[in-house]
Order: sequence, then C-alpha cells, then structure tokens
Amino acid sequence: MSSHTHDPREHIRGIHQILISDKKRIGFLFGAGSSFATGVPAIHVPAIAEMTTQVVDGVSSQSAAFATAVKEMRGEIGEALFNIESLLSSIEAKRAVIGGGTLNGLTASGFSDLASHVKKHVVKLVSVHETLKQEDRSKLAHSKLSSWVSKARRRYPAEIFTTNYDYLFEIALEGSGIPYFDGFSGSYEPFFCPEAVEDVEAYPHLVKLWKMHGSLGWTYRESDKAVIRKQLPELEPESILIYPSHLKYNTSKKQPYVGLIDRLCTFLQQDDAVLITCGYSFGDSHINERIATSLRRGANSHVIAMYYDQYQGADKKTVYGLAETADKVRDMAKHGTGGKMSVYGLRHAVIGGKFGEWRLRDEPKINESIRVSQYFDEDASILSEDAGEHKGDEKWMGTGRFLLPDFRKLTEFLNDLSSTEIASGTAKSA
Repeated sequence: MSSHTHDPREHIRGIHQILISDKKRIGFLFGAGSSFATGVPAIHVPAIAEMTTQVVDGVSSQSAAFATAVKEMRGEIGEALFNIESLLSSIEAKRAVIGGGTLNGLTASGFSDLASHVKKHVVKLVSVHETLKQEDRSKLAHSKLSSWVSKARRRYPAEIFTTNYDYLFEIALEGSGIPYFDGFSGSYEPFFCPEAVEDVEAYPHLVKLWKMHGSLGWTYRESDKAVIRKQLPELEPESILIYPSHLKYNTSKKQPYVGLIDRLCTFLQQDDAVLITCGYSFGDSHINERIATSLRRGANSHVIAMYYDQYQGADKKTVYGLAETADKVRDMAKHGTGGKMSVYGLRHAVIGGKFGEWRLRDEPKINESIRVSQYFDEDASILSEDAGEHKGDEKWMGTGRFLLPDFRKLTEFLNDLSSTEIASGTAKSA
C-alpha cells in the first residue's frame, strides 16, 4: 500500500474555499446514496442493490415464468452489471425484437407485463413523498442542501444532477421557495424541452435540477412522441420513464437521457467548473465515460467525488473499496481524467493522481476556523513504546474516517458554510 498520505484538514479547507468562491461554477451529481441517507429515519429509498433485490423478489413471486425469465436475463447481463435499469433495458430490447416468438420463456406481451410489474415495484419503493410528514420536510438532508442554495449569493446558480427517481430534491427546493428549471415547460402537461436544456443561459438566475435517469411522473405521449410530466394520481405507475431502458423516442426530439448527459458534459467543459459527487457509486459507465472525456477537454474543470466506499466483504469484514487497486473509481481518478478528478473515500483518497491514506499532520487546535473534528472522525490513540507524541502510554496517529462522503454530513457542511459566509460577510451578490 502507498505510504503517501492526505491531510483532511487541508482538503476540507480547500472545499470550503471552492464553495465560497464567486468565480466557480458549482454542480452536484447525486446518486442513490442521497435518497438513502435522508436524515429522516423513516424516509429512505433503498440503495440500487437492495432495490434490485426487492423488485426481483417481488416480480418472481408473482409468476414462475417471470422468475425464470429474470434469472436467465441476470445470467446474460452478468452479476456485476445486473440492476433495475439493466434488467429493464434487457426487457425492452427483447420486446422490441421478439416479434411473434418467445425469448426466456416469454412472448412480447409477457415482456410487457414483466416491465409493468417491475415499474410498479420501483414506483412503490421510491414514492417516499407519500409518507413524508410536513413537519419532517425541514429535517431532510436535501432541505439542508436547499438552505445553502438559498443563502449562497453566487454569480452562477448551482446545477444539481441526479440519477434518482424520487421527488426529494423537488420537495426541498420548493419548500425553501427556490425557483428552479428542470427541462420541462408548460402547465397542463409540461413537456421536456431539449432546446432549453442546451441553452440554459435563457434561465441564468435559476437553479437547475437535472434528473438524468428519469423520474416519477415522467411518461411518453404517443400522439406527438413527446416526454411529458404528470402528477402520479393521473399516471399509471407502469408508464413512468426509467432510463436508460426507455430509449425509443422520436429521433427528431433529443431524448432526455442523452440531452441531460450532454448538459453534464457542457457543464464540465466550462471554465472554473467544479462538480461535487455524493451518493453516486459510478455505476453508470456511460456517464463515467462522458465525465472523463469532458474533464480531459475542459481547461480547468474538476470533479471532487465524495465516495462512500465501505462495504461488507465475503468474509463479513469491512472493506474500503478505494484501498483496492482494481477499484474502478480509483482507476478513473488516477488514469482516466488527466489528474482533474479527486476521490475522497472514507479512509483513503486519490488527489492529484496520488492514492493515500487520510492522516492529519498534527492535532487540530481548538481555535481553528474550520471545525475539522465535525467532518473527520479521528481514530483512538494506540498503545506504543515507540518514539512519538504521547499521552501517557498512547501514541497519536492522526488517521481516521473522512465523513463528507455521507450525504447527511455533506449537507451539514454546506449549512455551516452558509453560516460562515453570512457571519463573515464573504457572500457576494450576483
């Protein structure tokens, strides 16, 4: 393992400076982890692996034919790539070519029924807004993010990209009275407007919310081949659009999935653009490829990935993915982005292309302006007879757990940032 180390104090301060700089274009990319770590215990959407397990169990219990078909498609896709979206992609692809025959034991109508059941289960799992109490809305971590958005006086409004289907970001932004643009235009049946996504300067003062993998409420209008948004009571659950499985739209209209990925690329190729990811596990290879390409093309853009890399290994022991040389995010940061991507894991980081452990250079002081201890949980000192800084028989190590990859902690940091800016008068008007 590399002997290189990264001082969390230094990089927490660095993030602080980036976020209070009025010159930076700030974007966020949030994945399933942000819908799991909501800050309200009763409200969470299962992470993609758990959601996949629950949906597969649900549809398999309804029909032996479904169970067999899903098992076979799982084998075809491969365990490493199998999830809700790859399953739906496979279902849609097979339904498109099957004609009057059968595949995986299902006819075209059988695949239609299977897709419908899968989507109904997904809608049930992500419709957490239905049980969210009014008094709990302000407790959401998403609301802490929107609080920072409302208080930060920036020249360039934030852009929020998310792969989640739920309404938690909409609830938070609207609860804070923040105007935002999400690519749709209209009132009766709002329609996706790709031209407006491409030319966001038409809405220069609005926060942008881009739902890259689709959303609750999105559906397809056959009459004019448009993607529209409806309220869920007016919408059949099985008709929601989940990407990248639903890609058969009129070629004269840019598909939302493609248009929103293009928007992410355009954002990253701007001067002084910083994209902060959190809760995103880099499971969408197409998005990853476009991020890497855009970083190489951009003059001075950068990605800071808050990477919650902890999981349980086969022997039930805790594993930190970034410590593995084969980790795809580590490899992407070291070799695929020209040094323009930093990855902040829980115990390790890749910064400037160098992998290393988090380690404080010296003990935090009480009067430091940035409260490092809130966002870096130091390990206990260890018993030692070696030379070093001691407290009794203990040796201070400076290692620990970096907390900002947790969406709740990141939003707490942003809230603290807002207070610091306002108190110090550093916030600038647009």
